[in-house]
Amino acid sequence: MARGALVALGAVLLLGGAGAIGYAVTREATGGMTPQATTAMTTAVNLLDGDIKAARATVKEKAATLAGLLPVRAAVQTDKATAEQDLQTGELKFDPRPGEVIELGYTPAAGGDPVTLLIQPNGAMHGSHAGSPGSYAELMGSSLAITEVAAVEPASPKDSKGPGYVMVSRPLDLKPEVDKLVAAGLTGKFQIGAASVPVGQMPTGAMVHEETLPSQPDVKLVVAVPPTVKNMPMGALAGGGAGALVGLILIVAGAIGGKKQDAAPAPSPSSALGTAQTQISQAGFGAGTPSPVGTSGSTSVGPNQLGAGAMVGRWEIIKRLGSGGMADVYLARSKGEAGFEKLVAIKVMHPHLARNERAVEHFLDEARLAARISHPNVVQIQDLGKIGNDYVIVMEYVEGVDLERLLASARIAGRQVPLDVGLAIMCRICDGLNAAHKAQAPDGTPLNVIHRDVKSANVLVSKQGGVKVVDFGIAKAASQSHMTVAGETKGTPSMMAPEQRVGEQVDVRADVYAVAAVGYEVLTGHGVNLDLAALAHLGVENWPHLPPPTSLRPQLPPELDQILLGAMAFERDRRPADCAVFEATLEQVMKKNGLAATDKDIARWVQAELAQLQPLAPATDATVSPSIT
Repeated sequence: MARGALVALGAVLLLGGAGAIGYAVTREATGGMTPQATTAMTTAVNLLDGDIKAARATVKEKAATLAGLLPVRAAVQTDKATAEQDLQTGELKFDPRPGEVIELGYTPAAGGDPVTLLIQPNGAMHGSHAGSPGSYAELMGSSLAITEVAAVEPASPKDSKGPGYVMVSRPLDLKPEVDKLVAAGLTGKFQIGAASVPVGQMPTGAMVHEETLPSQPDVKLVVAVPPTVKNMPMGALAGGGAGALVGLILIVAGAIGGKKQDAAPAPSPSSALGTAQTQISQAGFGAGTPSPVGTSGSTSVGPNQLGAGAMVGRWEIIKRLGSGGMADVYLARSKGEAGFEKLVAIKVMHPHLARNERAVEHFLDEARLAARISHPNVVQIQDLGKIGNDYVIVMEYVEGVDLERLLASARIAGRQVPLDVGLAIMCRICDGLNAAHKAQAPDGTPLNVIHRDVKSANVLVSKQGGVKVVDFGIAKAASQSHMTVAGETKGTPSMMAPEQRVGEQVDVRADVYAVAAVGYEVLTGHGVNLDLAALAHLGVENWPHLPPPTSLRPQLPPELDQILLGAMAFERDRRPADCAVFEATLEQVMKKNGLAATDKDIARWVQAELAQLQPLAPATDATVSPSIT
């Protein structure tokens, strides 16, 4: 055989053998956590974490509410018999939900164990954290008990027997998460402190993988990890070694051979290398590349579609009010004894978002923040929790319409909002926002709430003349669990203060700016659209680049030009310090000009507008009020 042919054949055999050896020694090991097992584990952790957060928010709010009630504060100064009598006569109103336990008592001032005055329901087990304010999670059988203990200040400190407490506890059933993990082939345990709930049968001495719940560091999921096994095909390894050896011998033989052959030029080693690599790569891709996960058989879960008569917990659905990007909102009623009924609005989170931890935090933050604000001009949150697989917020139902709808209809018909009614609405918006800005945690720590999306669509006006601010879904607060990502801007651009629009830090003066923008629309009948495009085109000088209100409505008091445009100043330091200051300025205008409007006056205007309401384009998911997003 010609020397060149020997060298070429030897190169092919050598490289082919080397490729076979490489294929054998680089085979991936089997065992360990599979992608499916990892996904099942992460899903279980996220679901349980969301359940704990929802339950904790509910028991915390309930404990704080009960602790502030005067009958409860009075009861901790009495004895067990008196407390039970007060409960039977209706002086005390405890209404534990299914599985929930409420305990009332006090810790003797002279020392000793806490004294239990009342436990509901009757016969429930005494709590292990009685008298120690705080949040707790502990295992009880196959359930996780979420407990909140709140301090109760006695109504008459001089007659106090000692510091009072109220404890609210709610169980979380761990079985659904356990069953899903077992179905995914996982074994291990949910570990809560020193106790645990088994997930299947964990092998003795198995290696484990742990994941801790973000909201509850002492709760973690521990699963057994199958041992890894190196899959090395010995046939490929032996064959590759033999081929490489023969190739090396042929190359040496060709190099020392003396007779020149006239055969066709042999492939160069470099081209042989390219061919060998291509063949191995193709074989490896066909045999070892996994198919994409989730590309087939996946389904898209749509928003909740609850029909009339459907039950969400103890609430019966009447109709759907609207739908947004995060939730559907339904009109519902709760039924009680002797024909008692109460209408509520229920916000139900879309199911596909309930698996997104950040979306759940965003949803729960709205309720947690709004629940801390108790004011006639803020829509009240009545309950928060998880019913089945649905996260829900139960809110006060406002029978009326949002301000944006009223203004749009009046604008189409060429009607103006009465001056006294418009100023009164603005004052009430300021009053509600100021309550939000001044809201405090139970320990007196300021929450530093900033609404960040004040606009006419987020102001509800009832048929009784009530004015209520709604949608704290993107509100900013120091205590917020879900925080906005750096550089992320949320809200309605046309109504945003310049510093908020460019992603800078905001304070209450951003809400002052937005209230003034709403006021401009209310009092002039003209819309406001001040976004980055206007800023880039017109610059900072003479911002907000709007006609003076009196040029659009000459009947307005002239001082409103400076008040409204000044509150929308580009530099926040030139605006009123907060909504209370802005409200006081508006009240001075009303007093000076003999203007006043009660709730009845606002109600008469609303009723008149509703009777002449102009039809608008039907709302879609993109245009629906953010109060239901």
